[in-house]
Amino acid sequence: MALVLRRLHRVRWRGAVIVGLLALAAHLADYFVTLYITPDLVLEANPIWRIAIRSFGLTAAKVYAFTGKVGLSVLSAQLFAWFVSRPRAELQRGPSGFLTLAKPKVSNIAPFFAFSFALFGPYFFYITAYNWLGFVDSPWYEKAPSPPLAIVLYFTALGITYWRVK
Repeated sequence: MALVLRRLHRVRWRGAVIVGLLALAAHLADYFVTLYITPDLVLEANPIWRIAIRSFGLTAAKVYAFTGKVGLSVLSAQLFAWFVSRPRAELQRGPSGFLTLAKPKVSNIAPFFAFSFALFGPYFFYITAYNWLGFVDSPWYEKAPSPPLAIVLYFTALGITYWRVK
């Protein structure tokens, strides 16, 4: 992604840094709350963590997860920087809307992917809160939307936001 950004005439970093820092805060909150709740990760449901633990051991799995969370945050910032820094001519090519996005053209799908991936990080604030509410046996845990429903709602909101800012 850094190579792609180098080709742009002027990269807008301010918003991208904010997006990256939000993603980092959300991912690290998820990471540390998960380790607080289950230090040995025996209750961890994430299959990637389970495979890493089984294959490499607990310490390596923790390092892998931490570096992955940081890497995702950096990638979120870079993708958002690309999204907001693209040339205006590229943004105004032809009609826009859902049908334009649905066409199998990378030029239409890439901006949506960059936008939604970049802004997916803050969803982990919800995951962190949801896991914490379950850990402390809060009555709000039963009232909160399940993570699968929450992710559908979150991506729906991202899609609506994308159409508005695109």
